Amino acid sequence: MYDLQRLRALAELHRLGTVTAAAESMRYTHSAVSQQLTALEREAGVALYEKHGRRLRLTEQGVILAEYAHRVLALIDEAQAELAASTSQVAGTVRVTSFQTVLSSMLPQALTELRERYPNLHVEVVQRPIEQAMEELLRREVDLVLGEEYDGEMPITSERMHREPLLEDPQVLITPKTGPWSTLEFADLAGVPFAVDPEYLVTGRFVHALAKRSGFSPNVAFETPDPFLQAHLVRTGHAVAVVSDMFLQYVDGVRVTDLPGNPTRTLFTAVLEGRTRHPALVAVREALTRAVPRAGGPVG
Repeated sequence: MYDLQRLRALAELHRLGTVTAAAESMRYTHSAVSQQLTALEREAGVALYEKHGRRLRLTEQGVILAEYAHRVLALIDEAQAELAASTSQVAGTVRVTSFQTVLSSMLPQALTELRERYPNLHVEVVQRPIEQAMEELLRREVDLVLGEEYDGEMPITSERMHREPLLEDPQVLITPKTGPWSTLEFADLAGVPFAVDPEYLVTGRFVHALAKRSGFSPNVAFETPDPFLQAHLVRTGHAVAVVSDMFLQYVDGVRVTDLPGNPTRTLFTAVLEGRTRHPALVAVREALTRAVPRAGGPVG
């Protein structure tokens, strides 16, 4: 019988491509993962990998066993979820990761409901960029991702995840209420100072791509992932910014106008494929769904 940790080492090598990356994912040393792979190869009785320069490359047999390893790990997740579901108890700890606008709007309402309905359920929350959040889900470091995806971006979910859409959240332009930028549309903003997320983050890439389609590169005077700071810079007349409709409940003293093409971002939850029926995850997802109608909308 194959050892599960060895199967996971092979699955991570298959998913990530290098022993170094697999070791980082598993929080093991490089040599420990190498030893796991050597022992698994001995158990299998066939060559699972071969040297290719300074890297290891899976053989045909290695790929076959890696695909089964992914399925075995998913089945273990499913078995644990079914056992938990059979007790009809919602308890334990759920680790959730998301980003700032959702953490400040939808999530508090969902947490309040969960605390009232399920006193034995504990929710831990960490803030992460969406790409990092998805990787941590695959590593089993978190249980649920509350993610975002923008028009024109390639989906970053995996076939090993189960995704449920929550909301199509319109994106809007905010400008100061008075001053030289207060009457401008998005296509007129060449040279105007922007407050925008770094371009390595999905929101920053979206704004840069939107500006490019409008024929200019944004003048990024303030690069920050903090939407509250972006809104404050706009309100005080120092910049313009692109924010979500859901975030407008926290914004006043600005002019709000539509963006070209009325783009949206999709908010969704993601869990590992085998864990969809786990009662704690079902409860968190349902609470987030119920929080959606109350999450967005402008002040006043």
